[in-house]
Amino acid sequence: MIMKIIPIAYFLKRKLYSEREKFQISLSDLLSKIKKDSDIYIYDFDGINRNKPNLCSYPKISVQNILWVDNSPRNLGDVVDAVLAGAANITIRRDLWPKVNISNIREISEGAIYEFVDLEKINRQKDVFYSDADGIIISSQKNNVGNGFIVDDLIKNICRKFKVYVIESDISFFSYWKKIGVKGILIDFNKYLKVGEDEL
Repeated sequence: MIMKIIPIAYFLKRKLYSEREKFQISLSDLLSKIKKDSDIYIYDFDGINRNKPNLCSYPKISVQNILWVDNSPRNLGDVVDAVLAGAANITIRRDLWPKVNISNIREISEGAIYEFVDLEKINRQKDVFYSDADGIIISSQKNNVGNGFIVDDLIKNICRKFKVYVIESDISFFSYWKKIGVKGILIDFNKYLKVGEDEL
């Protein structure tokens, strides 16, 4: 099975970062180091935390790359804004949009719709697996697995039902996730550059 590796870039206070707030990067640097027509996952803290996504930067990315946006839309208007700004794929968060109707989003966007889920919430709230999203983003890393949050079998069951992508900070855990059956890894831009491949 091929596992896709996708770089993450973070927007915070209108600036673009690698490794959250550690290293500020320019948009041109991001685009010059990621090959054209490949995915870029934008983790937009301004959208998630303050409902003020960086919409004016999205078109610059989507011109040459497939833009996957995690800016936590709270209504259909937010989805329309993201799609018009160039988002191909969208991640939703039910804690910020509890009454989301994914079939309504499908009328606006032809791209994939993913649901962001925390491993602790999965363990407490099994009904998340009845989601009608195209896939699941798991926010916790491998070192949390088995520490009272969740067991391997539960993740394997998720992977049988959904396309699952995991946000991972440690490259050494890639083989574990591949064995579990995840579709891909979302990893920080700088670490992605060190991996040197977009599929494993």
